Amino acid sequence: MVAIRKLSDNTFELDLGEVKTISFKLEEDFLREVDEMAKILGYPNRSDLIRDAIIAYIQYLKELEKEETRKV
Repeated sequence: MVAIRKLSDNTFELDLGEVKTISFKLEEDFLREVDEMAKILGYPNRSDLIRDAIIAYIQYLKELEKEETRKV
């Protein structure tokens, strides 16, 4: 079961029960931007920032899908 816990106004923790490690490639310049944003936003590491960004994007896409469904 997936659980989302709010840690602060802009920080959430997603408990997946079992965490899987994935890997992907990013251009060096983009990775520097990710690291800088992680630092600015107070993330302990880039993985947490990337995970939260993916979660937020999925939620955004679901909301778009709901809006499109309402229009039909």
